[in-house]
Amino acid sequence: MTASCFVFRGTSLLVATQGGQYALPDEALLPALGPPLRRCPLGTLDARPCVSLEVRLETPAPTGHEFVGLRSLFGKVDAPLLTLAGRALQIIDWDRTHQFCSQCGHATILSNDERAKICPACHHAAYPRIAPVVMGLVVREQELLLARSAHFAPGVYSALAGFCEAGEDLETALRREIREEVALEVRDIRYFQSQSWPFPHSLMVAFTCHYLAGEVVPQPGEIEDARWFPMHALPALPHPVSIARQLIDATVTRLRTKSHVTH
Repeated sequence: MTASCFVFRGTSLLVATQGGQYALPDEALLPALGPPLRRCPLGTLDARPCVSLEVRLETPAPTGHEFVGLRSLFGKVDAPLLTLAGRALQIIDWDRTHQFCSQCGHATILSNDERAKICPACHHAAYPRIAPVVMGLVVREQELLLARSAHFAPGVYSALAGFCEAGEDLETALRREIREEVALEVRDIRYFQSQSWPFPHSLMVAFTCHYLAGEVVPQPGEIEDARWFPMHALPALPHPVSIARQLIDATVTRLRTKSHVTH
């Protein structure tokens, strides 16, 4: 059985383009790309083996193919395939950045038993990095607190988010991030769901919470704008594939249902 191949040039994935549709390249195409810099097995999808490869930055895309960023595939490929592409990118990045032991500098080898790079000299093991990010959608009656950073697309607002720091649990990290970014205190933190986010190696953990105290003061240099939006007049929002959009949509649906039942 041929393998499903995720071929990366930097952070761009090679895809076949036919009639506006995207697909993974055929395995028979690989020899034309030259010897890969690295090749990492991923497991199987629908009983078909999957492998992630990295080629040189100067490698041209074959006719009928192009290298594209994963974000450009949002809504254009099936969710399981997009999720696996994200995993493939993270594994390639991990393999590239762990060629040598961080403790003694010796060249590492791939473990035969688990996803780990082992140092044969000092036996230090390095595993793929996952950085947890907390996301919080703050609710005040029928309003949502949404914010934007300078790197967002024009006009787009989203829920607040930030990385967990060492020693923090998720709830503490969320309270700290909201306090730092908009100077608010919150209560009733409720878990929503999580999503792997390979940009480059995050695990997004989303929550809803309710306003407790404070006035909105955007953090200089971090938050370009933050404000309360009534749920019937929301601004442009993130792509539906993102957990931020799913969090906002689910919260709006819940608030509307609750309001309808109350009245």
